[in-house]
Amino acid sequence: MSSKTPFEPIDWAKPRKAHIKLLLISGAGFFADAYDLFAISIALVFLKQVWSLTSAEISLIASAALFGATIGPFIFGRIGDIFGRKYIYGVEAALLTAGAVISAFSINPTMLWITRFIPGLGVGGDYPISATIMSEYAPVKSRGLFVAGVFAMQGWGIVTAAILGLSLLHLNVNPDLAWRIILGAGAIFPALVIYFRRRIHETPRFEYFVRRNIEGVKKAMKDVLKTEVDVDTEVNANGNTTLTKYIAAILGTAIPWFALDVFFYGTNIFGPFVTAAIGLAKNPLAGIYTQLYVVLAFLVPGYYVAAFLVDRMGRKSMQIMGFSIIAIVYLIAALMLRNSIIMPTAILALYGIAQFFTNVRPNVTTFIMPTEVFPT
Repeated sequence: MSSKTPFEPIDWAKPRKAHIKLLLISGAGFFADAYDLFAISIALVFLKQVWSLTSAEISLIASAALFGATIGPFIFGRIGDIFGRKYIYGVEAALLTAGAVISAFSINPTMLWITRFIPGLGVGGDYPISATIMSEYAPVKSRGLFVAGVFAMQGWGIVTAAILGLSLLHLNVNPDLAWRIILGAGAIFPALVIYFRRRIHETPRFEYFVRRNIEGVKKAMKDVLKTEVDVDTEVNANGNTTLTKYIAAILGTAIPWFALDVFFYGTNIFGPFVTAAIGLAKNPLAGIYTQLYVVLAFLVPGYYVAAFLVDRMGRKSMQIMGFSIIAIVYLIAALMLRNSIIMPTAILALYGIAQFFTNVRPNVTTFIMPTEVFPT
């Protein structure tokens, strides 16, 4: 095969085994990310019985990993841009593994808050690196499908955390042991993917635009296409790209993601407590059941509907429509609660609809769009 640019063969190729393999490697890590972030909501239900936590302590512990996840992208993203995606891929999973183990042995709320920051760094590192690697390898026509497929593993991580928590509850496991098992189990999943992540090839786009390494491009392409690709030895790349050129794109992708995360993580990390507070469950323990139902019935299907639609409808239109629907749904729910109109079935339906459209629209599009609007 021959091509003026090395990306035409891979950009217009049909999905292959190598794409599926990469989806599984990236997706497994994303499963681990979601488990770790949302397992704390289940662990806190047990922790509250052991340490008699105040509302402030609950908030700090629940948000500790999010603080780490806020800083992680700046560190891992920058390292990935300088040294390569492969260079750092797997290190974030190692941080997740170490952080999960250490946090499970915390002896007080302060130690738990500090140690929960560590896996948060790993989660923050995995978001940009996994999305970028999958995007740079995936075919153009199915790029949204593949990147959304990686992101869909988030739902199963949330489900697994809830099922483990309910299992420990039914087995009457001591609450002090139960929360440690829940957090410690978060080390299993990232540990399983470290080896596979370290063995992937550097992406062809990074080899071409950053390293100017034509042989590296050929090697990465051959791994996917299983055939040699002849490319020009002259690399046409502008190494003087400035950040200021992309300010509008940064704001256009960052602000929607920020807005999304306020309500998505707010309602899901505190899920059992939220469902109890708005009358959908008698207490946070019962709230675990309600949250699991909402996730399985609304949240998880939303990921796959989004994966089906994203390459058909387009990212921008899906995102705008999604935010509009979510705003209307939450406004109706807020007005009902504000006026003491407590109708559990209606509130549950609205909560579920909001979760569904969060995933069908902006939760997936905000993950995909940054990988497509910025240069390698």
